[in-house]
Amino acid sequence: MTVRNDTLPGAAGQAAHRRLVGRLLRGTAWSMVGIAALGLTRLIYTALVGRTGDPARLAEVNAQVSLAFFATFATAAATGAGASKFLPLLTASSGPAAAAAVRRRLRHWTILSTGTVTAGIAALGPWLLPGTGYDGVVEVCALTVAYGAYSYTKSVLYGFHLAHRYAVLEVCADTAILVLTVAAVWWAPDLVLAPLVIGYAAFAIGATLSTPRHVPGPIPPVGAELGGFVAFTALGIAAGQGFFQISMVVARHTADGGDAGAYAAAMALVSPAFFLPRALALAFFPAAAEAVGRGDDRALAQHTRQLTRLLWLAAAPALTVAAIVGTPALRLVFGPSYEGGGPVLAILLGAVLLYVLAVPSVNVLSAQPLRFARIPPLASTVGGLVGAVTWLVLAERLGAVGVACGYLAGMLVQAGTPLTITFRRIGPPRPATAARVVLSLLVSVGLGWLAVADPQPIVVGVGVVGYLAIFCVLFRRDLVATARIVRHKGGFPKPSAPLTT
Repeated sequence: MTVRNDTLPGAAGQAAHRRLVGRLLRGTAWSMVGIAALGLTRLIYTALVGRTGDPARLAEVNAQVSLAFFATFATAAATGAGASKFLPLLTASSGPAAAAAVRRRLRHWTILSTGTVTAGIAALGPWLLPGTGYDGVVEVCALTVAYGAYSYTKSVLYGFHLAHRYAVLEVCADTAILVLTVAAVWWAPDLVLAPLVIGYAAFAIGATLSTPRHVPGPIPPVGAELGGFVAFTALGIAAGQGFFQISMVVARHTADGGDAGAYAAAMALVSPAFFLPRALALAFFPAAAEAVGRGDDRALAQHTRQLTRLLWLAAAPALTVAAIVGTPALRLVFGPSYEGGGPVLAILLGAVLLYVLAVPSVNVLSAQPLRFARIPPLASTVGGLVGAVTWLVLAERLGAVGVACGYLAGMLVQAGTPLTITFRRIGPPRPATAARVVLSLLVSVGLGWLAVADPQPIVVGVGVVGYLAIFCVLFRRDLVATARIVRHKGGFPKPSAPLTT
């Protein structure tokens, strides 16, 4: 069945397409600046804590941060996603007053939900974070509120297509976090969460002052759609992004202090890999929602293919090389006590590759009406359950490696489901392309396993050079074609195929 495809005719349609492409490219560029600063700050923050304390202390701090972030994924991150979708969609279809009315409702939901989960952390914190005192639980609650405000206001900026303001605020907030962290680890090590609280709260204040003000009108007839989207998104983010964060809490409960510390260090090195696709998603999702509001499904189909290919060509070699050099990298950044996290890092990087490749598919499905938008969160929920079962089976026996295997098992469902459904609708890749992808994955697994088993410089060096050579041979035409697209002044080529299912 062909999905609605009433694209705008003639010059108006071409102009709308150029605006979509231009906004996507500009938004992605600004997002990459801000998210690069975010990823670098997270890595330096964790390295500072790890270098000035033992692995058990790093595991404790990372578990506290992960719990605070996880709490916001089901609350402020979900309402923020609603802002990213419905603000541009309603501005395009119903005007600024309707969008302002929805924004006011989402703000109320954010305050209520964040207050509720913060109270829950205050009550359950000592059980969720064994060994953490009352002062530590209070810090986690403060971080939950600050990061929730950060997550929601960041999404509102993107809902107004203000990626450049996000980038500036992100860099300023991250700079403040790093300066305060250096002071904290030397003079107040019991307050290492305070720099994060201050930085994210400052960002939220700046973002609130930076967004346009419109007088709210009557609430548009999107009540069920809005509530359903936020509810399913809360479920999906908690089961998806929250799945990664909660794995640190699981590692703290199931592994000894040194093993859990190695898992925390591996998580820190893996985290920046999430940020490039997240930058793309932040820019692409509002643009996709606007295109859905116009009915421009052909453009969405073409962009999904091209963006997925771009992510594969960028992420596959980068993450494979990171897995091969993982053990030396852990030793360099965190110290010899953490180099045992090499196998954990390699497994987590494999799971992250799946996450990266699914980003365009998840965003296109989420921008559609609720019957499609609910697919990613439901897949994330099932994947989270698969991962939890794997943890029950493997975590006690294998420690941090078992926790990483559970994350990989869950990600196979979380990322594989939206990828499969989306490409069934827009058309699967050619058999030759699929064969080259499978072959490159087998090579990456083999060379990564050799480097983890024997992380000597000669083995690592040969693995990196050999993999990159094979990848370039397999995908030389795709690399050349993608380079031409990036250089093309008009952005992506004009779409030609309808979106079908």
